[in-house]
Amino acid sequence: MKRFTVSQAKEIEGRDKPVWLRHGIAFQKDGKALRIKLESLPIPNKDGEIWLTLFESDGEGRGEGFTPSGYGESSGSDNGAPAASQGLDDDIPW
Repeated sequence: MKRFTVSQAKEIEGRDKPVWLRHGIAFQKDGKALRIKLESLPIPNKDGEIWLTLFESDGEGRGEGFTPSGYGESSGSDNGAPAASQGLDDDIPW
């Protein structure tokens, strides 16, 4: 199964390069159709367009343990949020 991150380039005044915003994940199994899970809503650019880019995932980052139903690998109740056992030292409840 191929995994991708769904990203959008955001142009920022005064910067030479855009900032890449991560909006979700995508999966493709056995060359079949891509399935996309958006975790945030992309905002249109100055022309009113939304352009998303898929980058093949390197296995790092949030949401990598999530497998959509129908794609074979069962991940239980993992919804992409970091588990408490991952050593996060903040007071934000998941």
